[in-house]
Amino acid sequence: MQTDRLDITEQQELAGVRNSPPIVRARPNRQAPRLRVALVVEAAGGGVAVHIADMVRGLNAQGDVDIHLIVPTGARFDGVVIDEDVLARCDTIHRLPMRRSVGSADTVAFAQLFKCLNGIKPDIVHSHSSKAGALARLCIGPWKQVYTPHAVYTLNPYLPSAQRRFYGLIESLLGRFRTDRIIAVSLDEADHLQQVLRIPADRIETIFNGVPAPTLLPSGVARATLGLPFDSIIVGFVGRLDYQKGVDRIVRVAQDLLERGVDKVVFAVIGPGDFSASSGLGKGSIPANVRVLGPIAEARRYFSAFDIFALPSRYEGFPYVVLETMAAGVPMVSTRVSGAAELIDAEQIGFVVQNDDDTTLFADAVVALAQDPMMRERMRLSCERAAERFSTNAMIERTVDLYKRLLKEIH
Repeated sequence: MQTDRLDITEQQELAGVRNSPPIVRARPNRQAPRLRVALVVEAAGGGVAVHIADMVRGLNAQGDVDIHLIVPTGARFDGVVIDEDVLARCDTIHRLPMRRSVGSADTVAFAQLFKCLNGIKPDIVHSHSSKAGALARLCIGPWKQVYTPHAVYTLNPYLPSAQRRFYGLIESLLGRFRTDRIIAVSLDEADHLQQVLRIPADRIETIFNGVPAPTLLPSGVARATLGLPFDSIIVGFVGRLDYQKGVDRIVRVAQDLLERGVDKVVFAVIGPGDFSASSGLGKGSIPANVRVLGPIAEARRYFSAFDIFALPSRYEGFPYVVLETMAAGVPMVSTRVSGAAELIDAEQIGFVVQNDDDTTLFADAVVALAQDPMMRERMRLSCERAAERFSTNAMIERTVDLYKRLLKEIH
């Protein structure tokens, strides 16, 4: 069995190298497991990376699952989240030149993925996010196809109508003819798949994301490490710094609070990306009550620094950060987006406001929480009770149960 790490540059891959996709690590021979699963992911960063890492750990803990991880080369792979500990739990790891945008490089990625899957011979091919989902489901073989969109692209309310029709048609055709099950991570997403994309209900399985019990730093240590004031209400934002996540809305809320004379409230912005571009500030000055901290390794450990969490997203599937925030016992203010809104409303762990670029109501909700410590404490206790129902173990158990039910259809 191949055991040495093998690196191939993206240039070589895109130039048409036709050797088998590289196996970068293989574990020793052992008794054949009952279940061989290939996890295929192109957007291996952010919440998807967290999900994959939790999936690998959870499947590995089952003891009877052979895990084959197929990930992209280059910056789309987050080696901080999908770290050496996660990779060591996989039987094989394969790196393919998958790209986010649609283009000629997809033919190379498809050919290598198809060859890779034929070499692995999995029972289940479980693809994650739209690009990997399309490439994997086009690979015809004896395996069962499972697909998790992590916010199907047509949920984006800002998608131009022509693109909505195009991507909707692709998702609909692949969902009806090339997918054994689509895993929706929220009830809203499941409804969208069935009602809008016309995918049969028996092809859709709703499995909520789950998170492990948090390993939080003490609040004082977290604030000191991040350079945040001890005598202020800290409103946290954690996510990609881009338009979808509503970074510009955070800036408007912060500016609104300054104009209202609300002091002792500081916004801590954590995540990768270009803050100036995504916030709409350009070369303008950052509001005095905003701290831009950039990407932080193991960011969930620092949620103890927050008194309130802000989720101003324009669209989501079921953001992991909401579950991480809930597990940390932090009340939230969120726009009405899939997954987050239904959880916050049902568990009474924060406020949900209209999904609108007029951020007045969002600012009102932040002020209400900032000025009412008893309300924050009630929501914190509600978070603790709700977190027990959204565990990684529950997510893994339901996913493995789905795999095994699909395999029964073969035998």
